[in-house]
Amino acid sequence: MTHPPPSPDGRSNPRRGFLAQLAAGIAAIATTGVVARPLAGAGRRPDARAALDTASSLPRGPWDMSWVDRITAQRRQIFDSPNVSDGAALGKAQLYLAGYHEVYGTSDADLNAVIVFRHRAIPMVLADSVWTRYDFVGQSTKLKDPTTGDKAKRNPFLNPKPDDKYSLVWADGGLDSLIRRGVIVLACNMALQGFADQIADHTKQKPDAVQDELKRSLVPGVILMPSGIFAVARAEEAGCHYLAAS
Repeated sequence: MTHPPPSPDGRSNPRRGFLAQLAAGIAAIATTGVVARPLAGAGRRPDARAALDTASSLPRGPWDMSWVDRITAQRRQIFDSPNVSDGAALGKAQLYLAGYHEVYGTSDADLNAVIVFRHRAIPMVLADSVWTRYDFVGQSTKLKDPTTGDKAKRNPFLNPKPDDKYSLVWADGGLDSLIRRGVIVLACNMALQGFADQIADHTKQKPDAVQDELKRSLVPGVILMPSGIFAVARAEEAGCHYLAAS
């Protein structure tokens, strides 16, 4: 490379040197055709939600994942219920809806609420017929009949009545009421199978037969998921904020 001519005072001219180097660099780029480009996505935050939705757009197996498409509201909350806890998940979901209605004037349709029943809370999603047929259900939950106060022979979280002296839910906060209001209710299949095995052991029945019975006896609107952990994780991926309900 030739050096730039000296400046009038006898020293090399730094400005001319810089311009010469710049010209040489441009020529090299023109010759090779290589142009530096920023890395793909540099300066941008990847859209993880879009990637997840794309990856899970074709779920395998018998699982109904249509509930994910219902999570479209700006405000989204998931209530994780591993225990019965006197129906804490239902009460918190009802307060969530009521609070936003009072403060912001929202309707139920403006909010997304998801409840996941898993582990020991699985009896809460079973119809009255199961509670009536199997004494084990009432014994295992240690819950009282909302009307009489005796051992529960029906699901105390369904169909609350005005004369229920021992009710654990508000009039519009029962499981069936919340489902009608648009709350998404998910249940753990592993917990359901485990509970069926316990009933089968107490009643000397085949576990598979009891499992089939309990699946048929889910409260209308309850959606069975492979596990409660999966249900919680998928709801969070869909944008729901997590809240422990018991």
